[in-house]
Amino acid sequence: MQRVQFDPEILYVQKIYYFMFLATFTTVACAITFWLLNLDYALFILGVGLSISYIAMLKKKTFAPPAKNITAQRMAHEISQDTSPVSIARFACQLYYYFHESTQAISLLEKFLPSHDPLLSATLGDILLKEGKAKRALYILRDNPFALVDPLLLATQGHVLKHIGKIPEAAKMYERSLRLAKQNGFPHSGAHWFTQKLLTLSYMASIHHTLADCYYLLEDLPNAKRQYRAGNLLLFDLSLWRHCPHAAIYNARKTNISS
Repeated sequence: MQRVQFDPEILYVQKIYYFMFLATFTTVACAITFWLLNLDYALFILGVGLSISYIAMLKKKTFAPPAKNITAQRMAHEISQDTSPVSIARFACQLYYYFHESTQAISLLEKFLPSHDPLLSATLGDILLKEGKAKRALYILRDNPFALVDPLLLATQGHVLKHIGKIPEAAKMYERSLRLAKQNGFPHSGAHWFTQKLLTLSYMASIHHTLADCYYLLEDLPNAKRQYRAGNLLLFDLSLWRHCPHAAIYNARKTNISS
């Protein structure tokens, strides 16, 4: 069966919904047990069921997308009804990640760049980075008038800067992105409010973790550990938690650099 490689932020949302789906069966079983037996048995069923659901969520790594013909029909219908920046960005992501049409996705986003919508610029920058066109991505991101005030644009710039080895500059972008995200939030993706909330938590956790990676590369272990912990606290899924590399690895890396 075909699989799509989702970004960790999207995978986290899918895993949460998977847990909730399994937990629904547990809740029904708990209610039936309470009705037929008593509260003690019902609580036992609830505890065991939720534990199994959580473990299943931890072990879940991929999700099968719907059939391509169904997705294509939905895409065509949505884009014919709505040409807002959110729909364009979503359409381009489906073209790129699901149908592997990178040229079409990039051309579509470039066509709507004059709107200066942060979500469109960030989506295009992310795709260009994945295509190995970091300098072009950075130019497009910085050309947006909201480049220094939108948390998603700031985070995407941080990804590009980190990729090209400008770690201090990347760290500053991530720090500013987190500050603004706490104040204003990320651009709305058009998703349901609960999904949007999960995406916000997931993106903030990812930025904390990537900022921690920058601090680690800058040999600032206390701040690296602090950022890893901050990111972990936003994630319900323990399998996505990140931790600072062991001190021995850090010392070995420092020794190699000095030599």
